[in-house]
Amino acid sequence: MGSQGIFEKIGPDISLERMVQSVKILGQWHRYTGTEDGEACVDYLIGELEKEGIPVKTDCYEALVSLPLEAGLILDTGEKIRLIGDVYSSNVRDLACSLVYDRWSEKKNISENETMERFASFKDRLVLTHESGGDFAERLYRAGAVGMLHISSSHGGYIHHSNIGAEWGTPCASQLSRIVSIPAAGISYEDGRNLAERLEKEDVKGYLTIRMDSRIRKSRMLYADIPGKSSNFVMLNGHYDSWYEGITDNAASDAILLELARVFWKHKEELDRSIRIAWWSGHSDARYAGSAWYCDHHLKELREKCVANLNLDLAGCKNAEQVRARTTCMEGKAFTDAIIKEYTGMEAKPYIPMIRGADQSFWGAWIPIQIMLKYEPVDEKRVSPCPSGGPWWHTDQDTIDKLDEGILLRDARMNGKMACQIANSKVLPVDITGYVEIMRGHLKKIESGLSDDFDLKGVISMLDELEPWARRLEERLALSGSVQEDRIIKRIAGEMVRLVHTYGSPYGQDRSTPYPPFGILQRAVSMTRENTPGHVYLFTMTEFKRACNRIEGQLEEIIREMKE
Repeated sequence: MGSQGIFEKIGPDISLERMVQSVKILGQWHRYTGTEDGEACVDYLIGELEKEGIPVKTDCYEALVSLPLEAGLILDTGEKIRLIGDVYSSNVRDLACSLVYDRWSEKKNISENETMERFASFKDRLVLTHESGGDFAERLYRAGAVGMLHISSSHGGYIHHSNIGAEWGTPCASQLSRIVSIPAAGISYEDGRNLAERLEKEDVKGYLTIRMDSRIRKSRMLYADIPGKSSNFVMLNGHYDSWYEGITDNAASDAILLELARVFWKHKEELDRSIRIAWWSGHSDARYAGSAWYCDHHLKELREKCVANLNLDLAGCKNAEQVRARTTCMEGKAFTDAIIKEYTGMEAKPYIPMIRGADQSFWGAWIPIQIMLKYEPVDEKRVSPCPSGGPWWHTDQDTIDKLDEGILLRDARMNGKMACQIANSKVLPVDITGYVEIMRGHLKKIESGLSDDFDLKGVISMLDELEPWARRLEERLALSGSVQEDRIIKRIAGEMVRLVHTYGSPYGQDRSTPYPPFGILQRAVSMTRENTPGHVYLFTMTEFKRACNRIEGQLEEIIREMKE
């Protein structure tokens, strides 16, 4: 049955009532990884799947989980300021410290010389900043800072849980020397701005306390296979761990996955490819340790059989009237544009290149189609920069009143339809030739900001050589019209996607730093010998050349594969 025909049968079977009930049940637990509540969530999901006769598989793994217990800053005036400790923060009790405001964090695109000056000012200070994340925390540590307070981006007293783990998933032993930790916590926008204003006028001192429960915990994850005519599969997935009730992050998505498992199972005889539905832990409290572990332990199967990865995060959220396509765009912009217009009534905005976040752990598995839709308010109704409908993201305000039942049903149908279209397409809906042009566009934009010491001509020349072979391959695929072509599509299109979105080995994980397309090349943009310390400039030239060699070499292999 064609991709349109199957969803016409499946779509009406999606039950809003069942999904809402599941969200309410999931919300009764604070589903932290490896805790009693987290394991109760797994038991519930297993029970609901088994009621439908759906076979369930579970994996048990270990992860270094970090949960905040207590945090606060007492100023020397006696004033107490509320904080929330970051995942993987180190512990301190009444640490005497002098504060410094990171004025540079209000700016963008500062030079390397300015960066050196910036970090030199942090030595022996508690840094109040608008920045956060693992890379920044590591640089503070190496600069001799005693800690970090990052200011919330949302007004209204919110403090969003954050993470300073720079490594993706469970680190390797060889990475131990790179792993550092400093006291780090979030502070509300209002308290942060008040402190920043005081620091403009006077010295501010205080006593910092952060207490974390960081330890190795065992956790279960589960997945269900809905068999189609081919064992090649589309993977729908999301994380079940949460902060507090976590209704929109991520109970609503978990309920959608549960309901899609039920309806796909009911119609499994009509599926051309199989569908796998998976729930991860270790997302927020262990830096994507669950999905990374799953990739490590299922890599062979993923490389051979997984044709698409549809990740659900922050679905069903109040105010999220708009949907953006966050994707590698290998499936072609028209694919997601049509679905977005059908379900929102809005013309699709330009797609957002896939981020390095939210369990995107599968780049080395040659998965050509990777999509994580972004559900957000229309611009005129946006009240927060948070990646959701409002400022409750990663706070204890993510409660049942933030669920929008109409949007929940919309998001279930959108993701269900995408899965159907991919599972039942004769040839996987990829646009390899179009992707060559996307790659060229990224590279040309980078090239326009490079000094003469950085040369992309070789990489762009390889793309020129690749393009006619991509056209020939697509002509062949159109004539064959067979699921049997999934292998070559995975090998070609999946590797092209990996080259754009990663810089390391397909068998490991890049760091958890946000990573734009060809990010390792983008590091050289705007660098000159005049605005960069000599050793940094030299090291960047070396890194840039090796990255170009890698990309050129892999493109040569892709061309050879196309010629066979």
